[in-house]
Amino acid sequence: MTLSDFWRNESSRFDALLFDIDGTVILGKHALPGVAEFLAMLRRSNTPFWFLTNDGNHTRKEKCRFLSRAGIKAGENEIISCLSVLPDLVKRNDWCNELFFQVGFLGDTQNIQLTTDLDRLGECYGVLMGEGTYDWRTTWEALTSYFRRYPDRPFIVPNPDTCWPSASTGGIGIGAGGQARCLQLLLKEMGVNITPVYLGKPYEEIYNYAVRQLGEIERKRILCVGDSLSSDILGANNAGMFSALVLTGITTRRQAEEAKRESCPQVIFETFNT
Repeated sequence: MTLSDFWRNESSRFDALLFDIDGTVILGKHALPGVAEFLAMLRRSNTPFWFLTNDGNHTRKEKCRFLSRAGIKAGENEIISCLSVLPDLVKRNDWCNELFFQVGFLGDTQNIQLTTDLDRLGECYGVLMGEGTYDWRTTWEALTSYFRRYPDRPFIVPNPDTCWPSASTGGIGIGAGGQARCLQLLLKEMGVNITPVYLGKPYEEIYNYAVRQLGEIERKRILCVGDSLSSDILGANNAGMFSALVLTGITTRRQAEEAKRESCPQVIFETFNT
């Protein structure tokens, strides 16, 4: 079954949709089959939808450009990223005047003060885990020393993903979440416990933010479409939304059928359309 087939029969059950991006609507520079047509149909029917992404490496403007390059129309206000919730976190914890160390690269960090200078790491109130290509060994060794000294300092990880489909290599990229958990394990073996603060899927911060954008829509009437069991599906299920898996990214049908209850999709699609 395709998403289009399902939507023709079941659209009355839903008032809005949330779409993952990488591995769900695009793969690298190309739109996945049927996506552009499906989204155009939603626009014609004035059905609200947002793109919900754990990509913290790029700004919303850059993400729009990637979608446009693939032939998918999107506005910046239609993209909710793992960094979209950062301003609320900073304000809630009164961190506006604090300096944080930024690992790697990040997109829309907005009102948080950041440095990438390792010589200033000791001055920093906490760490914000980015992504992309950086000197991970030197950085991780410095962070290990930092958290051994300050284990209670905030370790903010916008993107919880362990991995993602890499269009540039055709393989799997290691996400910021995977890197953060490696650091956490290294420190645990040294007798130091740290607790990362995750912002993106499957954690509640990003879903609560999305619900606020959607307004007076019941969670059970929001259809969430993604390609990751541990991110998209687990997050949607925990948020009380309807979870739909597409087999166009990192998950196989066998993995989906063997998924534990909390990560089990409510429906599985091969593609958006035939």
